[in-house]
Parts: sequence; C-alpha cells; structure tokens
Amino acid sequence: MEISKMVALYVRVSTLEQANEGYSIEEQEVKLKAYCTAMGYSVYKVYRDPGFSGASLERPGIQSLIDDVLTGVIDTVIVWKLDRLSRSQKDTMILLENIFVKNHTNFVSLSESFDTSTPFGRAIVGILAAFAQLERENIKERTALGRMARVKKGYPHSTRCPLGYKFKTGSNELLVDEFSSIQVKEMFQLIINGESISGISRIMDQKYGSEKFNFFRPTSVRRVLKNPVYYGKVKLGKQLFDGLHEPLISESEFILTQSIIKNRADLIKRDYSYKNGQYSSSGLLTNIIFCGDCGARMYPKKISNKTTKYVCYSVSKASKEMIRSDHCSNRLHPYKDKELERIILNEIEKLSLDKSLFDTMINNFKSRLLDSPVKTHQDRISVIQNERKNLLDLCQTGAISIQDIADRLNSLKKEQEHLENIISSLINKEEPVIDTDFAWNLLESFKNISKTDSKEDMHKIVHNLIDRIVVLNEDITIYWSFC
Repeated sequence: MEISKMVALYVRVSTLEQANEGYSIEEQEVKLKAYCTAMGYSVYKVYRDPGFSGASLERPGIQSLIDDVLTGVIDTVIVWKLDRLSRSQKDTMILLENIFVKNHTNFVSLSESFDTSTPFGRAIVGILAAFAQLERENIKERTALGRMARVKKGYPHSTRCPLGYKFKTGSNELLVDEFSSIQVKEMFQLIINGESISGISRIMDQKYGSEKFNFFRPTSVRRVLKNPVYYGKVKLGKQLFDGLHEPLISESEFILTQSIIKNRADLIKRDYSYKNGQYSSSGLLTNIIFCGDCGARMYPKKISNKTTKYVCYSVSKASKEMIRSDHCSNRLHPYKDKELERIILNEIEKLSLDKSLFDTMINNFKSRLLDSPVKTHQDRISVIQNERKNLLDLCQTGAISIQDIADRLNSLKKEQEHLENIISSLINKEEPVIDTDFAWNLLESFKNISKTDSKEDMHKIVHNLIDRIVVLNEDITIYWSFC
C-alpha cells in the first residue's frame, strides 16, 4: 500500500528562549495545527525539539524530520518561525536547498507568511536566514556582556570552584568551605614563614594527601598562592573586581606572598654564592635533578680530589631527611658533574638553534592534550547534560513524573561530578609551567649567555626551561617546563 504524503510540523524552543520570550512548544503546536485545519492540510507528524538550541542540527527532532523527508513521506514542512528551523544561515540553506528542495518538499514559515513553492519564497528564505544568523551573533555578544556584568557584581567567572570554597546551591556564588579553607590559609602562612613552594607541596601532600587536590604538584600550590580570589577579588581576563565572597586572607598577606614569589624568581634559584669575588656553585642542576629509581633528589658529591658526580641521596645516605629508599639501584653514576651538565646544556643549545624542533615539541605536546582522556570525558558530560535536559523536558510536558526519573537524574548528576573531578585532575597534570613565548625568549637568550659564560644567567635559564631531570644510571630524561 502506498503511503500518502502529508504535512510535517516542526516545533523547537531552547530553555533560555522559553524563559525570556515565553513561546513554548505547546503554543507553537497549537498555532501550526490551527493553520493546517484552515488550509485543509493533513498532519502526518509533529516533530519536537524541546530545550535544544538552534545553533546546530544535532537535535533528535530535526534529525527524525530529515530522515522522513528523505524517505518521501512528507509533502510540506511547516514551522511557526524561520529561526525555529535553525539559527545558523549555513544550516538553514542546507536544509532548504539540499534536503527539502531536492526531495520535492515545500517549506512554509507561518510568521513570515511565505513558502518555498515559489521563487520569491526561496529568495526571502535566504534573506531571513541571514538575519537569523545575525541574531545568533547578537546572542553571543549579549552573553559576553552578561558575563562581564556578573563579574563586575562580584560573581566568579570560572565554573571550577577554587580550593577553599564551595558553590552556593543553584548558583556560582562562593561560600567558604570549612575544611579546605584551612588548607588554603595554611599554604599562605607557610610561604610567608619562609617555606618554599616545593616544600609546601610536600608538607600538604604528607598531611592531607592528594585525593581531592593535587598538593603533590608544586605548580598546583603555586596557582593557589597566586589566585586573587583568596583576598576577595574575582577576575576576568586581566581585570580584577571586588567579589561578593568572604576573603580567606588579607590583601597585605596576598601582596606579601606575590612579593616573595617574585623575589625568589628574580634571585638565583639555587644555592649559588660569591666567595672572595669568585663565583662558586653547589651545582648547575641542583634541585632539578632526581633519581629515576627512588625519586630522591641528586646532588653533586665530591668522589675524589678531582672528581665530582651527581649522586642520589638514598645511595649516599648524606641526609636522612632526603632518603627515599634503602634499596635504590641508581648506583653507577657514570657521569662526572661537568659531563652531565654539558649534556643538558647541549640539549638546550640544540633547541635554541632549531626553531622548527622547538615548534615540533610544542605541537606534539598539544597533540597529546587533544588525545588525552579530557576530551573523552567532556564529550560524555555533554551527553549526560543532554539526557538530563531531555528528562526534565519530558517531565514538564507531563509525559513522565518526577518520581519516575529521580533516581536516573541523581545517577547522572553523580557521574557528571565524578567526570568533572577527573578532568580537573588531568588538566592540572597537563598544564605547562611556563608559556611557549617566554620559553623561546629564554632559548634566544641562551645563545648570547653561552658566549659570556655568565654562570648566574646560565643558571636562571636552565632552571626556568627545565622542570626536572631524571637520571637512572646511564639514562637521562629531561622534562621541559613548556611542554
């Protein structure tokens, strides 16, 4: 039996549009059905997309409509207004030219009083689609302005809650978290009392662990210590505004902390000193070189009158506090201190002379980020959010009760929170210590400094470019600060 062709009705509304402008799915449907009755049309099916933005075609209702148009069962598609179909000019023209017209399906927009069965109607569609695209751009601009307005009022821009606070239910207003706020205050007190950032990282990790925050990473601690939110500010770009939240430290404590961090960066970062006008050093790589077996630090130890080597503290037993293992296997120490330092300097020189090699390292780093689990988790969160929105829309239309979906909503919420925690942890691990422009400037400087033989400047460059060096017998691995 041949299926008769009929009219399809398409209705859509985003959550924001329904809240701001008041036209619901039901209102659109009533108007379209009344129009069909007046025109004597038979309605084949109503395609609905409640709570979906018109910015893309990734909507179940529009996809189902497209499938039925391609099978030839629909004669005409009717919408209440053109932007119900799509707010993207490109998507609108794709639907009209490549889907509807090619499959002999007319398109009617009720509010604009035209249809594509006439050449004039098709021309008007193109014009109106351009205005729909313009409105979308205006929405983006209004969103940016709204974001700035909220920050100026004292609300944080970030959706990630900073350590020491929690979000007020139903908003991103910051409330002091009783437990983690103590940790934040403790970190600021430690650095003011003279503790290094790496020392703070070790103390906090030993005391609290790193399950809820990456205390074991000095870069995570540094971000906390440099965050103006803790003295009552909110930030958007480079601008600071007074926040509504309660500060955890005073402004003077924050300024003192920034001064300490800056002064340490400006000074020689490791144990260098002048003696009798001569520059002496405890080792160019001191405090950035680690054992590849037990993880302890390595330091330059005098083996004989003429020989000094970088040795693992766990092997030398020189300092009980620095020992990490009683069974460390990193005992060969095949390199003299100057040999090992020359190997590292050669690697830096190689980079400074080859911009393409540097760019390749940066691109490889970015590729690793794209291939990381972060994107997979973010995609899953998007699916979860869509499912939650769809369930709530069904509940609003009366198709199901809130009791029927309560358990599923709670399960989806927990899964999303778990994924967000994982993403936060991965992002903290993947973030470089310094940006690429600063790194290349250092490499450019290296070529000049290597000619002057300035040990102080050389030390600064090495310790800025390199996050850590791991040595296990003959094997050497450099972990750069920029990738």
